[in-house]
Amino acid sequence: MNEQEIDKSVRELFLNQKLSAEKVQSILDKGKSQKTKKPFWMTYWMPVGAAAAIVMAFSFQFARNHQDEEFYFDVAGEIAMRHNAYHDFDVRAASFSDVQAGLKDLAFSVTPLVKQRLLSAYEVIGARYCQLQGQQAAHVQLKNRKTRALCTLYVASMNGTLSSLKSIDQHVGLEANEVDIWEDSDRLFALVD
Repeated sequence: MNEQEIDKSVRELFLNQKLSAEKVQSILDKGKSQKTKKPFWMTYWMPVGAAAAIVMAFSFQFARNHQDEEFYFDVAGEIAMRHNAYHDFDVRAASFSDVQAGLKDLAFSVTPLVKQRLLSAYEVIGARYCQLQGQQAAHVQLKNRKTRALCTLYVASMNGTLSSLKSIDQHVGLEANEVDIWEDSDRLFALVD
């Protein structure tokens, strides 16, 4: 016998070999039963693990929001405290552009782009440099045109810790003052009445 005949004989032998229908069905049944049967730890602990992960995610988000809210009130309190203290102003001004010209070292604009209608009810009196949560800020003194009451507008860039107050637009009623805080073009504005 030559090599080709041996290959042909071996191929025919293997091609003629078949499993019985019963044996094929038995193998298929075992495969199906193993697919549906999960290990005990998986059937019991997977839902528990998923629920724990969801609870942890909500807890972290709640804690973060709570910290942001506390920080928001801290900033509002600092602003109100500075409003109630007397300070000399570096610049006497009649407009936001006068304030900008007088406070040359500011790295941001004090001119608001949003809430112009709200601020049109006030006239600018003066301004000075100050700090808000460690960031350079402008303390602008305003006078309410209607009530003639002195008010304060704080403007600061939203860097450092103030960046956590992004997209904010809230009103805080404190014991002695009302504070409106909002973001305007990556700057924090706070108006104290």
